[in-house]
Amino acid sequence: MIDVIEQFVIQKLGDHPKRLKHVFGVKDTAVILAKIHGIDQEQAAIAALFHDVTKYDSIEAQKQLLDENSMMKYAEYPVMYHALSAAKLLETVFDIHDLHVLNAIKHHIWGTKDMTTLEKIIFIADSCEPNREFDDAPIIFELAKKDLDHATMIAMKASIDYLEKKGYTPSQEQLDAYHYYQEVIRGKIK
Repeated sequence: MIDVIEQFVIQKLGDHPKRLKHVFGVKDTAVILAKIHGIDQEQAAIAALFHDVTKYDSIEAQKQLLDENSMMKYAEYPVMYHALSAAKLLETVFDIHDLHVLNAIKHHIWGTKDMTTLEKIIFIADSCEPNREFDDAPIIFELAKKDLDHATMIAMKASIDYLEKKGYTPSQEQLDAYHYYQEVIRGKIK
């Protein structure tokens, strides 16, 4: 199954070699972290391969895969459409209905509260795969080997800082997820 999904992703993102390199970097990183943390490596590989598969589809094409509630919920943050549409495409094309995999794809952009281990792995791998060129990437990866919650919080903070530096306002959902993991790290939740 992985080989067929890889070929689908290669064909879909073939005109975007930098994105394709990123996707395979996320896959390799996710598989490493899955092995360390005792998570199914095939689930990690599938979620990683598909996380950005619709990134270059038009917004209209992405919306065709979404329900009305999702479109309305993220109307101010259409960046979320590619995560949601990628999960739906995986479900539709490959008949994969594993909620762990689908939710890991859906939540890879800014995470959410109380993520599963697989969701954290995909979120973290997306931010720290070896082709990422920001200073925090190797730190996040090393931390993720030992503590996924802490690495999740650091990756969330890096994403929020990046958005604010670019003049964008993070979504309340993103801020809530970050604050949740701050509390997890403080030991107040778990």
